[in-house]
Amino acid sequence: MDKFKAKTIIQHAVETTKPRWLEYAVSWKDIDVNFFLRGYEQQGFQLFKMKPILKELRLLSVDSLGDILLKYPYRRNYERQFAGSLTAEFYLDLQKGICGREGKLFVEAVQLFLDHKIGNPGRTFWKLLYQMLQACAFLKQHYSSSFAKYVISKYAIFRNIHQISENDFLKITVSEWELFLTKVKPWGELMGIGPNVFDFIFGDIVEANFAENSYKFDSSNTHFFEITGISHLIMPFEREATSIFLKDLNLPFSIREINKGIYTFCSKTESAKYGFCRDRYKCKMCKVEDICDKNIGT
Repeated sequence: MDKFKAKTIIQHAVETTKPRWLEYAVSWKDIDVNFFLRGYEQQGFQLFKMKPILKELRLLSVDSLGDILLKYPYRRNYERQFAGSLTAEFYLDLQKGICGREGKLFVEAVQLFLDHKIGNPGRTFWKLLYQMLQACAFLKQHYSSSFAKYVISKYAIFRNIHQISENDFLKITVSEWELFLTKVKPWGELMGIGPNVFDFIFGDIVEANFAENSYKFDSSNTHFFEITGISHLIMPFEREATSIFLKDLNLPFSIREINKGIYTFCSKTESAKYGFCRDRYKCKMCKVEDICDKNIGT
């Protein structure tokens, strides 16, 4: 594997999947909902598939989800015995109505998701649910149930100004945004959210051009680089070094677009149409298989 081959393979992946990843675009006006739908889509948990249930039960908002723990003397750190199943103390209390209507409905939403196998719960399902409720409670208590207000407030403090309008915030430059992330680390007060996921929340907002270098270094991305052999060109093979490597390729796409293209190309979620790099059959259908290391195994 060399840099020219790597560039060819990556460009093929991004161009092939473009019709699909263009559909990922979201609007700033929906960021409060996308905050938790994207923020807690981690470790294989397909939270986006729970969206219809939450909407049907009128829980699809930071305000509704945030109300649950505000009525409960919750523990800051997740404990499996306390909140790790529907028969654990926390969920039994919700069923009893200790956290009101929203608490009971949340148990119903979780039960439906699991019983009907609507989506993959992943490896840290219960922990992510608990952290999502914690973050929503925090935003409701301190930022009027708005992730947008939280981020804008953090940015205003960073700039040492009293306030900044949403319009002006959305006009900040890429360098200003990246300096803000580096200096402030605005995900710090949001349980379960780290830099990787924080980037993911903003990456597809059409009005937020400042997030064009957003990069989520997830399992689909690492899988793609390892199977193709490109990972051997990235030292160390981690998020920041990978982002720098991609910038150096000078591809006709932003870092976020490359990130989306790679994800779509070999994600299990997109396997019906794409899902390459997963088996030998798919590999033979790929137009760049002759220059790929094909580290798929038997």
